[in-house]
Formats: sequence, structure tokens, C-alpha cells
Amino acid sequence: MIANPYKVLEVSPSATNDEIKRAYRELSRKYHPDSYVNNPLAGLAEEKFKEVQEAYDQIMKERENGHSGGYNSGSTSQTAYNSGSEEDNVHMTSVYNYLAARRYNEALNVLSGISNRSARWYYYSAVANAGMGNNLIASEHARQAVNMEPTNTEYNNFLNQFQWQNQRYQTNRTNMGGGYNMGNFCCDLWCADSLCECMGGDLCSCF
Repeated sequence: MIANPYKVLEVSPSATNDEIKRAYRELSRKYHPDSYVNNPLAGLAEEKFKEVQEAYDQIMKERENGHSGGYNSGSTSQTAYNSGSEEDNVHMTSVYNYLAARRYNEALNVLSGISNRSARWYYYSAVANAGMGNNLIASEHARQAVNMEPTNTEYNNFLNQFQWQNQRYQTNRTNMGGGYNMGNFCCDLWCADSLCECMGGDLCSCF
């Protein structure tokens, strides 16, 4: 647990939820690992990025429980963070940032705290589990996302790509006598490409 998450987000304990969300998004963009590729400060930026995610999650959980965690001594508690689609959207933004940074375990931790398991939730879970090498869960959750939104091209493409990757891996592994391993790099590249496509881009046209 972070001693003072408000300090990490550079906001006052009396800040509104909207102010906290704005600070979180700005700092996430500022310290996102993609902005520090081949930069000697990449390691520090990555740690700061992680700290920002943890601070935001900690504040939101405390506000959901209706208390300020003692950071705002002498003042009244903030109103509990409103539940609903806005909350889910903010948490999903956090999950997306973790996935884009290839922090699959952290993404799964945030997903585990989201009670509304929408098709988007299952899609992000499938991406995170694929990145962790949990292929069975990834396949199940990708199928669930498609079942919930069968006309969603994004989810269908991911499921088809995932099944194709698995089939290719098994074929190559057999041809190489069981010694073939496509490695984490290929899996990371594929997951990153899927996330780029869901935002309207294409990292690698070969996938």
C-alpha cells in the first residue's frame, strides 16, 4: 500500500473524483513506457507509471468504501466514488495502460476487482492471459467475449488470431520435435498489435 497516494497523483485529498481522474490520465500519458523507448530513464519511468496506477486504484477503492484513508485529516470524508459505467471505463483505461505496457499480471489484478464482467472485460482478460501464457483461460474468455457480442469484429479477429497462433505453434512444435518455442517476444508483439487495432491502428500488418 502506498503511504500517500494523493501525493503520487499530485492532487489534494480534497480533490474531486473528476480532478483525480484527470491527474491520473495525464500522469499515465507522461510516464507511459512507450514514451521512453531507448531512453536511459525508461526504468524510472516504468516504476513511476506503475506507482501512478497503484495510487489511483488505492484512492478509488478507498472512496468506494466511503472513507479517505486518513490522508485528509481534520476534514470530512469524500463522497464515495459513484459506481456504474464511468467507474468501469476508468478502470478499463487502467487495464488498457497495463496491457500496452505488457504488465499482464497488473492488468489481471485490476480486472479481478471489476464486478461488471462485460464483453470488453472478457476481451481484455483474454489478452492479459495470452500474454501470461495462460492459453486455456485466454481461449475461454475470448470465446465468451464473442458470445456476448457476436457482431464485434474486434473480438472475432482476436479469437481467430489466437486460434491461428495456437495452431501454428502446435504445428511448428511438432515439426521441430517438440523443441520449438515461439517465445515471449512474439506473444508480446501479437498482444500489442491486437491492442493497437482496438484503438484503430495496426502495429504489425503481418498478424
